[in-house]
Parts: sequence; C-alpha cells; structure tokens
Amino acid sequence: MKRIGVYIAFLFSFSGTILASEVRVKIPKEGWSITFESPDLSKKQESKQNGEYAFKANSGRFNISLFVEKPHAAGASHKDCYDFYWPQASKNPMIAKDSVVMSETPRYVRVQYDIVTTFQGKEIRDRNVNYYFAFQGRWVDVHISVIAPGQQDEAIFAAFDKTLAYGS
Repeated sequence: MKRIGVYIAFLFSFSGTILASEVRVKIPKEGWSITFESPDLSKKQESKQNGEYAFKANSGRFNISLFVEKPHAAGASHKDCYDFYWPQASKNPMIAKDSVVMSETPRYVRVQYDIVTTFQGKEIRDRNVNYYFAFQGRWVDVHISVIAPGQQDEAIFAAFDKTLAYGS
C-alpha cells in the first residue's frame, strides 16, 4: 500500500457541531478491533490487500486513516513501528518542524505535528497526530487530523488519546 499522501483532501469540509461516538473497526481475518471515540464518521472506505488493511473516514474537518500491515523491518515493539514509519512521514515538506512532539505510552508512540500550506493566499494549518503500535504480529499507523483547528477541537484530540484501544 502507498503510505505517502497529502492530508488536504477535505480542506473545505466543516462541521460546527462535534458529536462523539464510539467507533469499532474490525480488522479482517485478525480477530481483533481498533476502537476510539471520534465525531460521527461518514464517507467510510476500506481496502483489504495481501493480508493488509486500510480504513479512512471523516466528519467535517476531522479525518482519520488507519493502516494495519505486516512489519516492514525487524522488531515487534511500538517503538520499532514508529522507527520505521515516522522517518518516512517526517519528510513531508509541509510539516512545521517546530510543531513536532513525540511521546510514548504503554499503548502507542504518539507524534503530533502541524501541516502548513497556503490556499488562495491564506495560510492553512492542520493539526495531525499519528499513533504507532505493534499488535499480534502487525504494525499499525492510526492518523487523525483536524483542519484549521480551534480551541474547541482540543477535546477531539484528548478524547481520541484517552479512548484509542485495540484487542479482542
């Protein structure tokens, strides 16, 4: 699966109301799921190829994509997954380098950063977070973003951090 993309696809979607709901994404043929709270999702898409899985959806300015893949290098830890994917993702020239913050928890390695671009002469800043983890022989990259976030959107990121889980 191609892992490189530009996260401006939903640039002018807007949702004034943020409604949280629990989402369960069942990973095909793996016997486990990824769960989280997010605004109500629409435009859900899935892709299943060669034992790998991708999911994406959005809700107004909120976007999510997740990839479940076979490991691409040695190692079975969350940090191994991060060490493989983040060097690739961090090459995106639109990332504001001074906005990158990495942290580790027992459940995942988290990287938060802003993507900055210009549209019709105006600077647009999107807040992004990638969660990298390894589980049952698979590497997982969950990516969320909010286009032009405001203070009220911090609750989306906090709820996602708190509720992101995986297992049976």
